[in-house]
Amino acid sequence: MRQVFADTFYWIAFVDPGDTWHERVRQSFRALQPCKLITTDKVLVELLAFYSKSGTQLRQRAGNLARDILEGSDIEVIEQSHRSFLEGLVL
Repeated sequence: MRQVFADTFYWIAFVDPGDTWHERVRQSFRALQPCKLITTDKVLVELLAFYSKSGTQLRQRAGNLARDILEGSDIEVIEQSHRSFLEGLVL
């Protein structure tokens, strides 16, 4: 199965239906099926930080999404470490 990395940009657009890229992100996900999404816990931290001052509704949507991802979705979350940071920097 194809593995696709979901970065902060992806999740920001995914959360907010008013985001310019929201529909495009959803279309891309459907077009890539079947695939397995992979992200990092650092990306989820960035997502939550981005929406921390965006009002109650978007903040709750972001928090709920992060919880859903961490609590057993089919999305693989890679723990951020110094080594993974350096490997990502090289990539």
